[in-house]
Amino acid sequence: MTKKVIVLAVLALIFVCAGTQRAWAQEKIALVSLQTALNEVNEGKKIKEGLKVEYETKKKKIDDMKLELETMSQDLEKQQMVLSADALNIKRKELQTKFLDLQNKAATFERELKTKEAQSAQKILTMLRTIVQEIANKSAYTLVIENSTETILFSKNAKDITTEVIAAYNAK
Repeated sequence: MTKKVIVLAVLALIFVCAGTQRAWAQEKIALVSLQTALNEVNEGKKIKEGLKVEYETKKKKIDDMKLELETMSQDLEKQQMVLSADALNIKRKELQTKFLDLQNKAATFERELKTKEAQSAQKILTMLRTIVQEIANKSAYTLVIENSTETILFSKNAKDITTEVIAAYNAK
């Protein structure tokens, strides 16, 4: 009786393993790098260029403010001996206020740029995910793996569809 149970268990295991191998052989797997697609689609390039121009403009404003601050500091050093204590304190407070204003504006500019970049990227990524799903359905992929971090070093049967996703995005 126990021999029959063992034989049946072994046969069941063989059938299960054989079925699993066949199932894996039928899987159709694709890889996609959404980060690459985000950087390569026309809209992504355009947004990146716009953000770069905005960054340069704001950086120039910050640099101008720094130059003004340096000039004020040098003037204060030169006038230090001839100014009264009250006038000297007023100039120092003015210098300190401008320095704090510079720091606040620099932080605000940086936050604004990061927010714009994140919002733009999110909009594009949402569309890219939709396109990936469309391609996966059309090409009958059973699994699409995101590979932006390049965690997948090798996959024998997976096809990289990143270029196809970029082309489909640019066509829309």
